[in-house]
Amino acid sequence: MPVTQPAPPETPMPVDQINGNPAPSRLNLDMARMRLTEVTSSAAVTSITWAIFYVLSVILVTVFITAIVLLPSLLFGGDRPVSVKWYLDAITWGWLVMNGVPPKLGSATITLIPWGLAVIPWALLFRAGRSFSARTAHGVRWYMLGGSIMVVIYVVAISAAARFTTSINVSFSDSWALIVSVSMGVSAILIGIIRGAPIYFGARIPPLVLFVVRRGAGVVLALLGLAAILLALRLLINFNSAMDLFVGLSPGWSGILGIIALSLGYLPVLVVWSAAYIVGAGFSIGPDVMVSPFIPVTAPTQLPPFPPLVAIPETAGALAWTLPALVIVIGVLWGAGISRGLRKESALIRMLVGFAIAFVGSAIFYCLALLSLGNLGDVRLVALGPDPLLSASLLWILLASGITPTAVLPTKMLTRVRRPSISIVPVVDIDETRVEP
Repeated sequence: MPVTQPAPPETPMPVDQINGNPAPSRLNLDMARMRLTEVTSSAAVTSITWAIFYVLSVILVTVFITAIVLLPSLLFGGDRPVSVKWYLDAITWGWLVMNGVPPKLGSATITLIPWGLAVIPWALLFRAGRSFSARTAHGVRWYMLGGSIMVVIYVVAISAAARFTTSINVSFSDSWALIVSVSMGVSAILIGIIRGAPIYFGARIPPLVLFVVRRGAGVVLALLGLAAILLALRLLINFNSAMDLFVGLSPGWSGILGIIALSLGYLPVLVVWSAAYIVGAGFSIGPDVMVSPFIPVTAPTQLPPFPPLVAIPETAGALAWTLPALVIVIGVLWGAGISRGLRKESALIRMLVGFAIAFVGSAIFYCLALLSLGNLGDVRLVALGPDPLLSASLLWILLASGITPTAVLPTKMLTRVRRPSISIVPVVDIDETRVEP
């Protein structure tokens, strides 16, 4: 006889599922996800998040580079730090110097900064600003918000490091830290955001202004390139002296990185000194000690035992007197470019543009000479570098002397007229080519 089992009790279905509505818990979860997506995708959160991320990444990368350079000297050098705090202080001091903040050793402030090292954080900040603007395309106000956050974080980090990592022997000025950090942060991040934004700001600038600014910057680049060639030749000629000085320092394997870093850091400074020498202004290497192509013998002075300083000329011959003529040659070439580029303008306009280009180039070189002027702490090493006003004035005079005559010349005089080539085309007789049936 078959046995029947009772059916399991029916489970009542929730009313919300019967009506086709989701459960309250799932509904709340979906609403939370939607709100989170709206918040994370908003322009404000995106701008703030990426701004903080990029500027902190720049700070961490520069600190890491400083640690790589300094740790071998700290670990294997003669005077090792006795505590972890001393290691952190030394790395922080190196990081501040790398960012262009002048240190104060005792009572003397070193204002001749190795700007070649400051190029590294500036380039990283520029890349951070460009990446930020490419990542957050929400409008100009969000660019301004993110850029301001990046500048503020960078300035606060530099100022805090200069404020709280001081000792009896090494300290940093709060005002110098603020000035340098604001200058570097604003210039690098602003230019990076402008370069990365999908907005072409150059369309709002008159073409003639762009022409003058680009040609003026090109003049300075040409002069610096010529100065770099002259500096390289001087280093090659005095290579043995530089190696003897390097061996005399006995840096060991731990100090080689430090000397190489300082050499690369002061390389732009020496290039600007070389450019001032070419212009004819020269530069000073101590109180009342000038190095100029018009001074036959440089007065003896005591310089730091730094290998790149062997490139400083001790004497100047008749060949050095012709160096300023190279600047006139640069002006002649730029004047020819003005005559060709502005061929439709009158001679007066081309002459005024030439003067403007010379002025822009001299203004840029004035800023470079000002950055390459400073002290190394010792009384004998005060006001090292070129006179900015004298260097810029001589550069403007020499450039104007070369640009003006060629800029006003007609374009036909600077363009080689090509004679048209005559080609002989054979004459075909129609009767001979006709095919007989």
